[in-house]
Amino acid sequence: MLRMKLLTAVAATALLAAPAAIAQTTPAHVDQAAAPALPPVSSENVIEVLKMHGRFTTLLQALDQAQLTETLATRDRITIFAPTDAVFAALPEGERTRLLDPANAQELRNLMLFHVLVADLTPEQIMGARGPIATAGGIEVEIDGTGDAIRVADATVTDPAINAANGGIYVIDSLLDPNAASQGDSEEMADDTPPPTTAVKDEGPAAGEPSRASVPE
Repeated sequence: MLRMKLLTAVAATALLAAPAAIAQTTPAHVDQAAAPALPPVSSENVIEVLKMHGRFTTLLQALDQAQLTETLATRDRITIFAPTDAVFAALPEGERTRLLDPANAQELRNLMLFHVLVADLTPEQIMGARGPIATAGGIEVEIDGTGDAIRVADATVTDPAINAANGGIYVIDSLLDPNAASQGDSEEMADDTPPPTTAVKDEGPAAGEPSRASVPE
């Protein structure tokens, strides 16, 4: 069944390899006057920016335990959906302990990869669009920019996008669940009725506006 994709990103194996091109849809026309100005571009990578903000300690611990810290710090064009320390603190203590147990390192890695895109996804690409995008773990997550706040699966983006030198960060109010996403994909494949979609946007920044910086290849 054909489905519109917000953006196509490479799978998990590509996250550990050389940068790869990302297939994109034909740019759609956007009223440039309506596009918001982006925050100043940071000179720090996504990991350094997370550390600077001081409220992502558990996420940073999880990324480090999943052996993704160095990759995310050095790889170009990265987007992270970042749960705060408060999100992790709200989990049952037993579940939080289980996730961070070294014995469950692969499960934690899969969870963290579901919070990463190998693409620099800007707010302009999301606004007014809705559709699935492949995460670094290869499982698609639904992104919805048609409402008052950006939605990523069942999570809500709570802060303006945070820029970094090699991508961007979206702060979310809950953990994303790759198992729920996989189940949703299976149910959708069994349904012959295509889901409603909204035409996607994929355009560069408006004239005179800064874009997210990229680390030179």
